[in-house]
Amino acid sequence: MRLSPDPQPLHISSDDIEAHVGFDLAIEAADAAARAVAAGAVTTRRTQVSFEGGWMRVMVADVSSLGVFGYKEFHLADGRLVRYCVHVFEETTGRPLGIVDAARITTLRTAATAAVAIRHLLGERPSVRLGVVGTGSEALAGVQALSRLVGLEEIRATSRNPVNREAFARSVATETGHVVTVSNSLEKVLDGVDLVYAATNSGGHVVLRQEDVAEVGLVASIGSTLPIQRELAGAVLAGADRVVVDTMDVLEESGDAIEALDTGWSGDVQLLGAALSAPAPAGERVVYKSIGSPEQDLVLAHRIVQHAAEHGYGRRIDALSAVKENL
Repeated sequence: MRLSPDPQPLHISSDDIEAHVGFDLAIEAADAAARAVAAGAVTTRRTQVSFEGGWMRVMVADVSSLGVFGYKEFHLADGRLVRYCVHVFEETTGRPLGIVDAARITTLRTAATAAVAIRHLLGERPSVRLGVVGTGSEALAGVQALSRLVGLEEIRATSRNPVNREAFARSVATETGHVVTVSNSLEKVLDGVDLVYAATNSGGHVVLRQEDVAEVGLVASIGSTLPIQRELAGAVLAGADRVVVDTMDVLEESGDAIEALDTGWSGDVQLLGAALSAPAPAGERVVYKSIGSPEQDLVLAHRIVQHAAEHGYGRRIDALSAVKENL
């Protein structure tokens, strides 16, 4: 007897996400993903295959508390072309729920997860002076997400490229209404700030050293997501009173953490979900280090699929796979 066909899954494009998905939804998903990890409701695996001119990486996750599993696949081809997507499946039936283009998801979930972490780690502080290191799309998304959860008393920013700095300031003003003071001096940008948000693509070079941030209460770093990448000197992690991470994979996959471990750091870290369940630290110097994790992508993609079904965007497509039947 043949089984009835699965309902059509949704395909959600980057244009759909740009038009319909905001940071509020991404923040909601980021909080849920972090708490699912802390509750032991998440299983993840990663694998990568390299080939001439590129590579493919697959990040798999099961989130039992939400009843979904799936994977984020991304790849580089021709030495320059990168594509991403997230496939979401229902845990009980295995049926495909949706395919979500992940180019925008990656930026959304990184910024949203950092904003959730920062809001909690700041405790009762009503507003902060923010120093931003890096002025690309990830830095802009970070400020957009932060502006929804944190009072931003002052924003300063620096990067290597003066054109990018000015464009960043204009975009922040347009998107959030905040004025950004830009400078080519890291020292001027970080002098007296309460929070540093580092979102750089440094090509393997350390951007922030311990002496740069020794007086800063909270440093959030979202760059250096691979062993060959760098953003923070290892001493920044080793010198913190507390290090909060979005995934324990930070210790094996971030070049910053690898250097810190190589120089004798204990690797004592706290998962974000656990941090959210405890009082915020008072009077401590804290580093939040993020490299991204499959459940973050999956939870956000699942929430987007739900949102699309509720609000009528995306495109229904033919079922992707049939249940195997014994003949």
